[in-house]
Amino acid sequence: MKVKDFINQLQRYNNADDDIVGVYWAFNDVDDDSLTDDEWQELVKRFDNHDFQLDCDDLLQYRLLEIREERYE
Repeated sequence: MKVKDFINQLQRYNNADDDIVGVYWAFNDVDDDSLTDDEWQELVKRFDNHDFQLDCDDLLQYRLLEIREERYE
């Protein structure tokens, strides 16, 4: 996804003062000094259609549960 598309998506579905959890990776975040541009483009392409359901499940089922347990300790 292009940065401009990500910004448009955020602006379309959220208010400017909303709190969100956001995660992104840029080329330099994953480059191990051997990542080619072709490999990067393929990785980006695959994540454009990635189902983040497992990530969402982890966020809601484990992280939120952890927060609640800590709150009541």
